Amino acid sequence: MDPDATIVIPAHNASATLAGCLESVFQSEGARFEVIVVDDASVDDTVAVARRYPCRVVRVGSNVMAANCRNIGATHARGEILVFIDADEIVQTGTVRRFVAALRDSPGIDAVVGSLTADTPAPGFFSRFKNFQHHFVHQMAAGEGATLDSGRMAIRRRVFADLGGFEPAFGAASIEDIALGYRMVQRGLRIRFEPAIQLVHLKTYTFAQLVRSDIFNRAIPWTGLMLRERVFRFQMNTRAGNVGSVVLAWLLPLGALAIMLGWPVAWPMTAAILLLVWSFNAAFLLAASRRFGLGFAARAAAFLPLMYWYQGLGLLTGVAAYALGRSVARQRVHPDVAVTVLEPEAQ
Repeated sequence: MDPDATIVIPAHNASATLAGCLESVFQSEGARFEVIVVDDASVDDTVAVARRYPCRVVRVGSNVMAANCRNIGATHARGEILVFIDADEIVQTGTVRRFVAALRDSPGIDAVVGSLTADTPAPGFFSRFKNFQHHFVHQMAAGEGATLDSGRMAIRRRVFADLGGFEPAFGAASIEDIALGYRMVQRGLRIRFEPAIQLVHLKTYTFAQLVRSDIFNRAIPWTGLMLRERVFRFQMNTRAGNVGSVVLAWLLPLGALAIMLGWPVAWPMTAAILLLVWSFNAAFLLAASRRFGLGFAARAAAFLPLMYWYQGLGLLTGVAAYALGRSVARQRVHPDVAVTVLEPEAQ
C-alpha cells in the first residue's frame, strides 16, 4: 500500500543535523509515510547518517542545490502528498499527521505551509532574532496566502507535478518556494497557512550571514520575481508596514547628515523617523519582549532600522538586476547529472 505522504529532505554536507532531523521524523505518529533524503553531492558523512535510518537515499553526482534536489526527490515519491522539510529541522510527533490531515480534510486546498517554533537552540542574538521573526510572520499569516515555504510545507503530488516543481533559478536557500506559490495562485490554486504546524529550526546566523541571506537570497531575487510576475502583495514580509519601514530607514542617513550640519530640526526629525519604524513593528517588538524579555526586544529595536536599510539596498539592487536581465534567469538541472538511488537497508 502506498504511503499517505512522502517526506523529501534535501541535504548538502548536513551530517551535523541530519540525524536529529531523521530521528524526529521517524518518531512521527498518525500517518503512513516514506522518507527520501536527496544527497546533494555531500563530501561529509551525510549519506552514512541517512543510511542508518529506513529511508531511501537519492545521491546526486554534482551539487545542484536544494530546489533541484526537491524536484528530484519528488520524482521518486509514492505518496499522494509531498512534505518538504530541511535537514536542519526537528519535527514534532504530530507534524506529518497534521500536514496530511490539513489536505485530506480540505479538498479545495492544494498546499499547506507550516511555521517555525518561537525558540531555537541555535546560539546568538541573530539566530534567535531571525527565527522569531519567521515565527511571528507566519503566526500572523493564518488563513490563505500566495507564497510557500519549501522548508516546512506540504503539497499535493499531482499539483506539484502539473506545475513542473520548483523553479531552481534563484541560488541556494532562496525564493523558489515563493515563485511556485505565485504560479499556484495565478492558476487559481489555493495555499493555506497552518501556524499550529511548527518545526524547530537549528540554523545558526551570525550578523554577516544574516545580512548576506537577507540581501542575496531574499531581497534581490524576490524583487526580480515580483517584477517578472507583476505580483505586488502587501503580505508576509512585504506588508505595508515593512515597506514603510524600508522607506523610513532610508531617511535616517538624511537625519544623520542634518545632525552633522547642525540643523535645528535634525534631532526631532530623526527621533520621529525611529519612532515611526518602531510603531510599524510594535506588535513584533511586544511579542519579542514577552517571549525573551526587554533586553532582547531592545536589541531588536536597535537592529530593525539597520535591517530595513540593507533590505532596501537589496530591493534597489534587485530592480537594477532585473533591468539587466540577471536576477531570475531560469536554470534547470542538467539531464546528464548522475543520480543513484539507495534503497533502505534492513533495519
